Amino acid sequence: MRTDWLIINPRSGSYDAALVETIGTHAAQAGKPLARVIALGDEDLPDRAAVEAAGVDRIMILTGDGTVSALATALEGWDGELLVLPGGTMNLLAHALHGDAEALPIVHAALAGTAKGVTIPVIVGPDIRAYAGIVAGPTSAWGEVREDMRNLDLAALAQSVPNALGATLAEGGMTIEGQAAHYTAIYLEPASEGIRAYGILAEHAGHLLAHGWAWVTGDFREGPSEPLPVAGALVLRNEGDAAIDLLVDGEKRPGTNPLSLRHEQSALRFPSLLGRVDWS
Repeated sequence: MRTDWLIINPRSGSYDAALVETIGTHAAQAGKPLARVIALGDEDLPDRAAVEAAGVDRIMILTGDGTVSALATALEGWDGELLVLPGGTMNLLAHALHGDAEALPIVHAALAGTAKGVTIPVIVGPDIRAYAGIVAGPTSAWGEVREDMRNLDLAALAQSVPNALGATLAEGGMTIEGQAAHYTAIYLEPASEGIRAYGILAEHAGHLLAHGWAWVTGDFREGPSEPLPVAGALVLRNEGDAAIDLLVDGEKRPGTNPLSLRHEQSALRFPSLLGRVDWS
């Protein structure tokens, strides 16, 4: 009999207690009851040693991309499967694995054995393992605006919006080593063929407004950008600051300057309704 765990984040703005209860009910009805439900905030994410010691076969996770990424990194090398459910703001990895399917149909497919386990491409660098994507450059400051909007925090927005505008308009520029073009920021996406890169454009007020709207409404990829060559490895440089401002799977962190990144395939397997990971 399989041993399944479920990880949830009750403190998330998108948390749905009724959905969590329904997932547990469906698992029990399928003869595969959840052996454990981990509520983040009260408990920490498990690591590979913990799940192997407990004999866990599959972990379902209903959170955002950042938490999924942290768990996947902690579990890398485990021979079980990580079922990613859309439970955050953007859910980029869940969409890439399952298309537009919502959480319950994904759970049904996994319980029925019709979701195919696949390995997925990742972007790897110093203390970085990105499963969904990386924004490199000052426009990652719009991530704070998006979170403040999601929480309807007007006081915080009064500070985060001017900060994001100032960062976006600041001098300096992001480049990829060996390429002449300069961009306000660069978005990187793991794909089967390598690292897809997009130069983020912020050349005038119209671009800036479009970026702000894209970030606030939840999908920064909709802002003005242009595709760059796909690469198996690349080096990012920031002309302005000593460190590169990063948003890695939705989580803000500093990066080295220059920053070397490479394309790899995960050892960890992810059940997918699509039978593949699709970033198109």
